[in-house]
Amino acid sequence: VGGLLICAIALDLLSIKRLPIGNLLPGIFIVPALMWIFGMA
Repeated sequence: VGGLLICAIALDLLSIKRLPIGNLLPGIFIVPALMWIFGMA
């Protein structure tokens, strides 16, 4: 399950980076996402 979540997040980040503002978003979402993933593990 963790691997699927990581893949989903990676795909989301790739799609977000296509947007101009996307350069700032990944740094904002990666930390909470990792905290949530490790918290569930």
